[in-house]
Amino acid sequence: MPYVNRGPNNRIIGINSTPLTENSTWLEDTDLEVIQFILDNSNADSLRRALLHSDSQMGRVVEDLIDLLIEKQAIIFTELPEPVQFKLGARKQLREHMQSLTDLIKDNDTIF
Repeated sequence: MPYVNRGPNNRIIGINSTPLTENSTWLEDTDLEVIQFILDNSNADSLRRALLHSDSQMGRVVEDLIDLLIEKQAIIFTELPEPVQFKLGARKQLREHMQSLTDLIKDNDTIF
């Protein structure tokens, strides 16, 4: 069932249900290499969470990059597709609202 992709040392680096490249090879589910790969990668959930966290950070990088390009007039905001304009505007408003909420209570302020 699985198609495997191998790295430079001929070890399995990925398993898929369809071949990704012409070098993908098909192995049985019960193949010892397939089983070992699955066991070795049992921390996939933690890797997935790290990737999602990285994605959110990269999203902020892209937003900052777009803001910089607009500021430098390398791109014009109104020339971006309308859905992109809407998403960027919504994110900017959310950040502004979040900043105003965090400014309400400072570290040295007492609540009671």
